[in-house]
Amino acid sequence: MVEGAAGAARPLFGRDQARETILLVAHRAVDRGGAVLVTGEAGLGKTALLADVAERLDGWTLLRVHADSFESDLAYATVETLIRGLNGLRRDRAPRLPHPEPSADALTVGRLLLDAIDAIDGPVCLIVDDAQWVDEPSARALRFVVRRLSDQGFLFTAATRPQPNSVTALFDDVSAATVNHARIDLAPLTVADTQELAQHLLGHAVSRRTATRLTEATQGSPLLLSVLLKQLRETFAQALHPAGWDLPATAITPLATAIGSALEGAEPPVREAAETVAVLRDPLPLPVVGTIAERLGTTVDIPGAVSRGLVHAGQRDGVVWVEPAHALLADALTGGIPLERRVALHRIAAGVLTGHRALRHRVEAADRTDPTLVDELLAAALTCADQNQPEQAFSYARSAVHLASGTERERALIEIGLIAMRFRLHERIFELRDAIEALPASPSRDAVLLELRTLTGDVPGALALGLALEAATDRDPDARVIRVHVAEALPKVFMAMGDFGGVLDHLEQARRLIADCPAPDEVADPALRWMAHPEEHLMRLLGWALNSAAHARRPDLFRPLTAELDSLLDTHESPAAVDALVSRSRVFILDGRIEQARADLARANALVRRYPGSWTAGFARTIYAHILFLVGEWEESVTLADTAVALALDETDLSCWPIALWTSTLVRAGRGEAEAVEERLRAAAQARPGITGSYDGDLPYLARAELARALGRPGDQLAAAEEAEAAANRGSNLGWLTYRVDALAALGRPAEAREAFDRCAAAGMWRPYYGGVRWLEGRVLQAEGRLDEAREAYLAELDDRPGCAFPFPRAVAALDAGLLLGGLEPAEGASAYDRARAAELLEQAAATFRSLGASGYLIRTAHALDRLRSATPETAAETVAGATASDPLAALTTRERQVAHALAAGMTNKEIAERLYVSVTTVNFHVRNILAKLGLRSRRDLRGLGLGRRAPRGGPVKS
Repeated sequence: MVEGAAGAARPLFGRDQARETILLVAHRAVDRGGAVLVTGEAGLGKTALLADVAERLDGWTLLRVHADSFESDLAYATVETLIRGLNGLRRDRAPRLPHPEPSADALTVGRLLLDAIDAIDGPVCLIVDDAQWVDEPSARALRFVVRRLSDQGFLFTAATRPQPNSVTALFDDVSAATVNHARIDLAPLTVADTQELAQHLLGHAVSRRTATRLTEATQGSPLLLSVLLKQLRETFAQALHPAGWDLPATAITPLATAIGSALEGAEPPVREAAETVAVLRDPLPLPVVGTIAERLGTTVDIPGAVSRGLVHAGQRDGVVWVEPAHALLADALTGGIPLERRVALHRIAAGVLTGHRALRHRVEAADRTDPTLVDELLAAALTCADQNQPEQAFSYARSAVHLASGTERERALIEIGLIAMRFRLHERIFELRDAIEALPASPSRDAVLLELRTLTGDVPGALALGLALEAATDRDPDARVIRVHVAEALPKVFMAMGDFGGVLDHLEQARRLIADCPAPDEVADPALRWMAHPEEHLMRLLGWALNSAAHARRPDLFRPLTAELDSLLDTHESPAAVDALVSRSRVFILDGRIEQARADLARANALVRRYPGSWTAGFARTIYAHILFLVGEWEESVTLADTAVALALDETDLSCWPIALWTSTLVRAGRGEAEAVEERLRAAAQARPGITGSYDGDLPYLARAELARALGRPGDQLAAAEEAEAAANRGSNLGWLTYRVDALAALGRPAEAREAFDRCAAAGMWRPYYGGVRWLEGRVLQAEGRLDEAREAYLAELDDRPGCAFPFPRAVAALDAGLLLGGLEPAEGASAYDRARAAELLEQAAATFRSLGASGYLIRTAHALDRLRSATPETAAETVAGATASDPLAALTTRERQVAHALAAGMTNKEIAERLYVSVTTVNFHVRNILAKLGLRSRRDLRGLGLGRRAPRGGPVKS
């Protein structure tokens, strides 16, 4: 890591377009942040490209991190490297940043990094090289940091191999929320590129034929081409004429031989050094490498290997560390070493090194039938699991699976399956399902398969396994604790089949099994003891049962189940409590009891901050954000929805990610932010069908319908409603039917509007979330020309006090009523009384639209007031004069509105940063923009706009 300044740029061949793309993103990133992902196989020049760009970033602070393959399973290994570099940049008196513990929360670590980066003046560029080796906890912390710095002078760049990994997921997440990003897939150099490189290194052009043979020999790798051409300089200089020079026949060999040519003529210690460092692979202190070489009985010449470009050396804390110059070189060199010597080197390294690295070298050196090492790996996996370190646990278990055979492999497969169950890592063992299926039947094996079959779509197979486990009579504590888990897991299988009655039929048997749960110390297998918590299983069971009772139309069960759940919740807080509360909130929503749903979700969100490992953590945030949208707390809604989007990919249940994106569009749709709505809907559409989840599939259609109405496009509004109808989503609240009736009335199609309205009135699931029935009836009556009846319907809707629970649709109704009563719609003239009432209704609507930031609606309302004012006496005009001409925050983005409202509520910049999951620097950036756009000089001027001073409900939104 260095503090960057421009330097002399090195020549870079075949990468001009990639370089210019990154520099363009960097130029834009000075004001609004940016992200770049460079992918390519080893040797294609990813590191060189980023180094070239870094030299051109004049005035930027560069933070460089090189991930480590051996440390990829160690929590926060990458972050630790980043912190070390940040400490080097801090002022002498500034306190050094602490290194995170492996069990630390990723959000806490992320905030630590944010604060450190905030202390750096000017734009910052974070470069993560070999990002495929970034450990998962570091990736989560980096995702937190990058998303919160995405709208200030910050550029995130990463280089990785093409396979999916945590950093590519991080980039995809960030790119879904910003237009300033680029993904660059490096391809091998072309023949023309090779010609340019050869001309630079040899001093003269080579023929296309020679360039073709060079390209084929090196697979278009810039690194290998450079090494090879440097070795061929002498033969080129001896050629009679440069244009006639050809590649020696001996150089046209496989890749390994091309590497060998770099060592041609090297003394044995140079070769030994290159090969030893290649096998050791990751950075190690030079004295440690010397000790390993000495015990191996070899002499190594590290400086000689460095001079030939095969080994990289650098100082760290006053000690020289060495590593292979490139992973491809290490692969090729290692492949050329006899297996016996390679194993010996790994064994010696395992004896010299300690801890994680030692165990990893033991794995590399081990015979695949080594039961002792398998035992050690499984023991290490269980220790890590008990210490709540799932990544390390899973890595050790995976190695055990690879090394074991026979009965040991059977055991390893079950152990890795149990770890996946414990930490909700099922997706990582999907490819092992066939192997687990082939194992001899046992309760542990069947419990693992029960969830694997459910998640991979084999629901009938899962049901058969679950029922067989439930019916077993073995009284062994291990078998009993597995049946306790199955008792809570079977309802999910029934619900996946749509058999909600089956959940209720299963309820009493599940209760009996849970009541028979053994104590943890009775369970012989330590890998099963985490299941021995009956309260956890019972709470989830009650949540599934409540959800099923609602779908099965069994209201008689709701009261006793709720009472039982409440008694547990009073004394027990856990991830299972989150799942139970979220399940019950869905029932409340279906039943129209919004306030009860809100209370459950507020409580669930408070618990999620302490127990983020629940099945429904993402849904807790997402559904709560939807509720807040419905009840008119749009600033809270969009804040929580954006938080849900930011964290969704870290959640146990990835299905909440597209739903979080859908929910985050609702407020933006009401505000007419077309680009933001479409961007999020496109991102959500990229989700695999298997993770789309089950909560209100109408949301994307409702967002498009609302956006169309906000922009005054009834045709598009109708099209979105018709798409929702065609989708026929299960559990729909028919909100799309509201938009359909409204659009048909606006389009002057009364017969179709009447037919759609009759469906609304007859629908047993109708809820007034998106518009009351009387208002909707008024829309139809107005389209039919029955204006007196339309007025009566509108006024009846507005006089209905319960309708106040949904201020946005109420304001829309007030706008429509004001237009009609004021004679502002195509109709007969209105009386003076009508105009006075119209002014009152339009003022009420404008006040609501202003508070919500619904600028399009507010502009229409302001125009209506202007027209009404021009037709009323002067006294009436004074009533409306200056009331609501425009939205004072209309020029702001949704994020800036959030900051503005928080400032008006008296929150400090630090409090706002915590609430919005951004850095203090980002808040400062938004405050400057807000004041500039509004022409204000201070926060006091902002508070003078009268935005409201209510503190956010429940304090800062956290997770």
